[in-house]
Amino acid sequence: MQFNIDLNKLQKSYRIIQAEIHPDKFVSASQIEKNQSLIKSTEINEGYQILKNPIKRAKYLINLNSNSKKNNAALTPNFLMQQMEWEEHLESISKEKKELEKFRLLIDGAYKKNISNIENLCDKENWNGALEILNEIQFIDKLNDKITQQINLIETR
Repeated sequence: MQFNIDLNKLQKSYRIIQAEIHPDKFVSASQIEKNQSLIKSTEINEGYQILKNPIKRAKYLINLNSNSKKNNAALTPNFLMQQMEWEEHLESISKEKKELEKFRLLIDGAYKKNISNIENLCDKENWNGALEILNEIQFIDKLNDKITQQINLIETR
C-alpha cells in the first residue's frame, strides 16, 4: 500500500460500501445479521477515518510494516531546537493576530513539507525514517492547533 491515495476515490468507495452494509438496510434481518452489519459498518468508518487523515494513515502504515514494536522515535536534536524556538515564538506573539497568522503560514509550510517527506519514506518502505518524521508532524499539527486557538481567542474578545 502506498501513502498517497486519491481522497475522492476513497470517499466514493466508502459511500458505496456503507450503502451496502449500513445497519438501516438490515432492519428486518435476523439479529445476527444486524449485529454483523453494525460491526462491519463500524470497521468501515474507522478505516475511512484512518485513511483520509494523513497522520493517522502514516501511523497505520508504520505500525503495519515496521519491525520495531516501539511507536515513537527520538526526535533529532535539530528538531528539538526548532520545537523550542517555535514554542518561544508563539509565546512572544500570542496577542498579535497578524503575527499569529504569518506564523501559521510558516507552520503550514513545515507540515506540508513533512507530509511530502513521510509520503516518500513510506513509499520507499523506510519505516524508521517515516516514524521520525511522523513524530515531527504530530508536534507541528499540535502547534498549529495552538496557533488557531490563540487566533480564535483574540477574535472572540
